[in-house]
Amino acid sequence: MKIDVSQKTYERLSELAKGFDTPDAVISRLLDSVSKMPACKPTITFDPSNELDFKAALLDTRLAEVCISYNDKPTQFLVWNADKFKDSSNLKANLWSGFLRGWNEKGITGITLTILDSSTNRTVLKIGHALGLSYAEAVVVQPRHHREDENNYLIYFDNEDLSIIDKVQHKVNSDREVYLPTFMLDL
Repeated sequence: MKIDVSQKTYERLSELAKGFDTPDAVISRLLDSVSKMPACKPTITFDPSNELDFKAALLDTRLAEVCISYNDKPTQFLVWNADKFKDSSNLKANLWSGFLRGWNEKGITGITLTILDSSTNRTVLKIGHALGLSYAEAVVVQPRHHREDENNYLIYFDNEDLSIIDKVQHKVNSDREVYLPTFMLDL
């Protein structure tokens, strides 16, 4: 099937292309974002990858990082404090009734769960998640904070790894610093 579009519409589509996207891929992505419905149920990925090993580690540490991917908005990082999780608990049922509840309406395309251990630096974790970074990425760039005033934190990095800093979901200034409102950080 062939569909003709004006030059102006084609130029607008090309501005939305990612990499070597075809016009069909761009239109499909636009339709997905308008409908806000993923094509299929979200994928669930565990780290460690074996579900039984993940569950055993979760029961041991009671702490996991949750990375939720969406079809129309940036990735979201959350912490799962699994204090009430038991050996008899159904892992996937907990995910579907918790983090994945309403996945279709929310446009969730996938979820990745990573075990965190007792050595996890909670401050680095909170700052990393507020910036839109995983804990592993935050450990590499070592974000630090300074309370500028009652409304803002200044975030700067001990290690300026640009491949990670470029992923920050907030405006990074020329000094590679980020200002975050205090409501985003519980420090």
